[in-house]
Amino acid sequence: MEPNPVVRPFADRDYPAVVEVLKAAWPDEAHSEAGLREHDDHAPQIRWGRFVAEVEGQVVGVGDYTQFEGMYHPQKFGVWVTVKPTFRSQGIGKALYRQVLSALEPHHPISILSSTREDQPHALAWLGKLGFVEKMRYWESRLDVQRFDFAPWAGRMEAVEAAGFALKSLQELEADKEHRQKLYDLWLEARLDVPRPEEISEVSFEDYCKWVFESRYYLPEGHFVAIDKTTGQYVALSTLWKTDGDYLQTGLTGTRRAYRRKGLALALKLKGIRFAKAYGAKEIRTGNETGNRAMLSINEALGFVKQPAWIDYVLTLQETSSPAEQEPS
Repeated sequence: MEPNPVVRPFADRDYPAVVEVLKAAWPDEAHSEAGLREHDDHAPQIRWGRFVAEVEGQVVGVGDYTQFEGMYHPQKFGVWVTVKPTFRSQGIGKALYRQVLSALEPHHPISILSSTREDQPHALAWLGKLGFVEKMRYWESRLDVQRFDFAPWAGRMEAVEAAGFALKSLQELEADKEHRQKLYDLWLEARLDVPRPEEISEVSFEDYCKWVFESRYYLPEGHFVAIDKTTGQYVALSTLWKTDGDYLQTGLTGTRRAYRRKGLALALKLKGIRFAKAYGAKEIRTGNETGNRAMLSINEALGFVKQPAWIDYVLTLQETSSPAEQEPS
């Protein structure tokens, strides 16, 4: 007999239980209460909510909706439903999804984005049954840091430096009072070429600084930039972030368009690998859209190993939005 789950709004006391659900569903990823709390610290305009499903007093599932600071639209949302594996196929996910959709109704959503991994056949089938359509897929790739051989890459970083570029960590640049602004300016250009499932939206300097420099996962000695020695301009970046596991997570690797094909991204990636090895990380993990050959080719050459692809899906609810619904009330 299927359990009769109690679906209720998320409460602060539920953080540890939600983390346990996420760990059970995605055991190869690192999750923590502190990390989830940081994730929930959204910009003021972001509408978000969470519900949990209980069976006999045990939290066994969670359903979230949110909006995206970097792809913000007042009527577009992301929705995720996660259930502990031992409680799946018992109607718990359906109950959570219905509750999340009901909570979204007052916001007049026009589309919903969700995602899963290609090695999750039940989730793929469920999203298809609900009417979600594939929008984008990307590989997570992993590099065994401690076994990486630098010999084939000897001289690559030195050649870039000899060509007029300085390769520096943000830790080394902290004495420059303008280093945050310079990094933000570089990030604004580099992010334009990052594939994404929805349209890009503006991010203020203040919000960017909060995301980066106030994050518990910020690693200044693992954030690297290439600097044009002639102009002092930051022209390329590659960032590594701490996680709650034994691996480092790659953030954005990118180069200003005028400085491409100079080996900057590769040099910064090599500098990051050297740092990660000294740091004691087991792996570096990164994600790339499956059509992004420029970055994939670099990662493949370095020995990153592709994992099952993540897939973003979108469910269209309305084709257009009315003027009265454009901004939050």
